[in-house]
Amino acid sequence: MFADGMGKCPGGIIIVALIFISVTAPAQSKKELNDMFIQAESHYLFEEYELANPLYLSILSYQPDNCNILYKIGSCYLNIPDEKDKAIEYLEKAVKNTSHDAKSESFREKRAPLDAYFSLAQAYMISNELEKAINTFQLFQKLVKESPLKGEMQNMDFVDQQIQACKNAIEYMKNPVILDKIKLPEDFSMGSVNDFPVISYDGNTIAYTERRGLSNAIFYSKRERGKWQPPVEITYEINAGEDCSTTSLNYDGTELFLYKDDMKDGNIYSTVYKDGKWSPIKKLGRNVNTKFFESHACISADGRKLYFTSNREDGNDLDIYVSEKQGGDWGVPKMLPKEINSPFNEDTPFMTVSDTIMFFASEGHNSMGGYDIFKSIRRGDSWTSPENLGYPVNSPGDDRFFSPFNNGENAYYSIPTDYKKKEIFYIAFSGPALDKIFTISGTVKLSDSLSVPDASNRIFLVNINSGDTIKRAYPKEITGEYSLIAPAGKYRISFTGLNYIKQDIDTLLDNKVTGDLITLNVVLEKVGTPVTYDKIDLSKVQAAKNFDTTLVIKDVKVSDAAPNDAEDENFLYYTVQVMALRNPVEITYFKHISDIKVIYNDVDRFYRYTTGRFATREEALAWRAELIKKGYPKDIFIKKVTK
Repeated sequence: MFADGMGKCPGGIIIVALIFISVTAPAQSKKELNDMFIQAESHYLFEEYELANPLYLSILSYQPDNCNILYKIGSCYLNIPDEKDKAIEYLEKAVKNTSHDAKSESFREKRAPLDAYFSLAQAYMISNELEKAINTFQLFQKLVKESPLKGEMQNMDFVDQQIQACKNAIEYMKNPVILDKIKLPEDFSMGSVNDFPVISYDGNTIAYTERRGLSNAIFYSKRERGKWQPPVEITYEINAGEDCSTTSLNYDGTELFLYKDDMKDGNIYSTVYKDGKWSPIKKLGRNVNTKFFESHACISADGRKLYFTSNREDGNDLDIYVSEKQGGDWGVPKMLPKEINSPFNEDTPFMTVSDTIMFFASEGHNSMGGYDIFKSIRRGDSWTSPENLGYPVNSPGDDRFFSPFNNGENAYYSIPTDYKKKEIFYIAFSGPALDKIFTISGTVKLSDSLSVPDASNRIFLVNINSGDTIKRAYPKEITGEYSLIAPAGKYRISFTGLNYIKQDIDTLLDNKVTGDLITLNVVLEKVGTPVTYDKIDLSKVQAAKNFDTTLVIKDVKVSDAAPNDAEDENFLYYTVQVMALRNPVEITYFKHISDIKVIYNDVDRFYRYTTGRFATREEALAWRAELIKKGYPKDIFIKKVTK
């Protein structure tokens, strides 16, 4: 018996031990998995999808049929750049077991919520499986209507909008927009994901964000003599941390605006370039940054307006606002009208140099899915209906950062070129051929060799047909080097300097010009014996016999200039009024002026003959002085032109 007993005891111990292991090991794993789920949910809640997803995938390896985990993984992939296409296989499995009362935040839940159908439809949409997307969105609507959740689900109108977006996408993709694209030099592709390119209005400075997983780096480059210099990282120089990204540059590339995550608060900062260095970033004031979320800012070419996005409580989630400079700070913002701000999200507004054309991203309007890029033109106080830029600029996914140049004829855009690879391209909307972009560069020297160019030396690029001053540049001190970027057109380049004779050079730039680099070296002569002109007697002018009425401008007002013009929201520009008459005269009468504009006022019925469009009163005064030198009477006036 003893022998039998001894024989049984070891066996019994082994059996008990095995039973003990088989019972306690899963209990321990369940706790570990629960802890892992809690950690994943924390990342998921804070939209840290790249951190949450590996944890969900680990849980799935133990629970391969857990539809809630499958749903979470699919949702993560939908929010991870360059991984979105992986969402479908997980979401297709997740929808096999869904329920309206699934508690997706619970580790014990094995069912997916009905939202899994919505996420699957979005995944189909992003992958261009548009018919499947429409059917799945409609199935989601049907299931919600049949469930006790009917009437409780929020944003169901967004589902209708997504269905329409799929239909829009089908039509847009039938008629793709013709565009050309040129990749920036390889120096701009050293990192894997190069994103958010922003260009200064004068075209000589570019900045962008290199995304490095969960951290960002900020780079900028200058264009010299028509060529981009190797980009320089300034992340540490400006004290940006790892959560900043580029949003816009000012006219001459000396102020860079950035978005900073700030622990999901979202704020706008700026840094200034001076004496060859960028300053530490500074947070914008309380009229821009609030307790709400601010995601983007763009400054106008004249530096007087800031267009930015915020989800403050007076709007519909993210909306576009505009604030004007008041005493060195940004004033109380105004929300742009419903022509721009839809019931859905708007983001990333950019203005053209004329401050009349806005490019922005929106989930609303006639989107083809996610965010699309739109264009709207301001006419007075109103905006035109936003125009979708079409496919392939837009896609069924999120397209939300488009940095326009040359009044929107061109742009800088980040485009995926490989798995987890984005590169920056210069794009042009074109017909059969790509219009040239010219670089006008050279040196400005002063005739008295003891002097060098300084801040008083300015270069103006004037469109001869419109009379608009479209670019300004300053030659570098000591070297006198300068550079201007211009599309095809007919221009007058004016070289000026205090106590130096102004020099004008007219040039026609078109596709017939060989090359795209125009070199103009100028020597300014010291003011000596003034050039004499015959006096112009305006009293002897005669009425026109066959006046061209198409030359008359009627939708603006002309009034006396005043010190506070900059605060007038309707202010457009300064001009010089040469004459005001009740009867029209031939514009060929006005000697030495090639840009006469005729502005008519229905109230006093005067035809006002004006010349020049200037952002500052000083520029207008300088042109008035020049006209007086050329023989015009001293009673010609500086006027302001308003809407």
